[in-house]
Amino acid sequence: MGTALLKPALVAAVTAVVAVTAAVATGPSDTEIAVAAAPAPPASAVFHPVVREAAARTGNHAAEYTVYRPADLDRVRGRLPVVVFGNGACRHTSNDELLTVETLFAAHGFVVVAVGGFDQPALTENSSPEPKVITDAITWAERENGRRGSDLRDRLDTRRIGVTGHSCGGIEALVAGADPRVKSVLSLDSGFFADGTLGYGRENLRNLHTPTLFVDGGPDDVAYANSGANYDLVTVPAVRATNPAAGHTGFVYGQRAGNPDPSVREEAVRVLVAWFDFTLNGNRAARGYFLGAGCGLCATPGWTVSSKNF
Repeated sequence: MGTALLKPALVAAVTAVVAVTAAVATGPSDTEIAVAAAPAPPASAVFHPVVREAAARTGNHAAEYTVYRPADLDRVRGRLPVVVFGNGACRHTSNDELLTVETLFAAHGFVVVAVGGFDQPALTENSSPEPKVITDAITWAERENGRRGSDLRDRLDTRRIGVTGHSCGGIEALVAGADPRVKSVLSLDSGFFADGTLGYGRENLRNLHTPTLFVDGGPDDVAYANSGANYDLVTVPAVRATNPAAGHTGFVYGQRAGNPDPSVREEAVRVLVAWFDFTLNGNRAARGYFLGAGCGLCATPGWTVSSKNF
């Protein structure tokens, strides 16, 4: 198994650039969400050294996977929620585009199962949506949680599973959101086309059964129209968050208005952390980051937030 450990010194350096601060707004919960077994600090207030490693025994699944997780599992409180992450352009071979985002996300107490092999070179691969790469990753996590000899045995909470993806990978996540094992969905710069381009139309939105967040980079994001139209159509509890400075790839590569700016990636990671902390962990402070007149993200310069059905 290939393994890359981000040492505490490196994590400290990364923290200085992209640390995610705690959300402070709170509010009552009025939607059915998975609740952690015991009270815990907001995920945004926690930062672990992270291991990036090859997923073991993926030969019978639709893709290889790369796992990002806290390095010292004995220092983690309770079992960890699992989030599956799909790539832009539906890249199913390489795992490089979202490496920084996934590392920072995992540092806040999540196990990220990312589509793509650990040691595959960076590729300009362009594939078509295959939602099975997302649902197979859930099955892999379930098996690994029970497999003797697995570092993750009895470390995962398979009742708290989220799915997300960037661009084409977001379409995969939205389709996979129909799986009853999924408890939360996040669409990043993505959404179904009205004419069913890429093989999946907006009729799939009726299959969603969990809270869903649509994040986009404004009018310069090629997914902006789809993100908005999908949000309008869903009947589940939903949030739409837009930052027009990000465009289609600014959240991933750390670019604001086309210029290098890691802070916009920091903001995107904070959105990821808060969303899954709210919807998978039941954290009340994270809920207040999205909902209510004084929501934390609403007060972040450049962002607009809408919500419904909560």
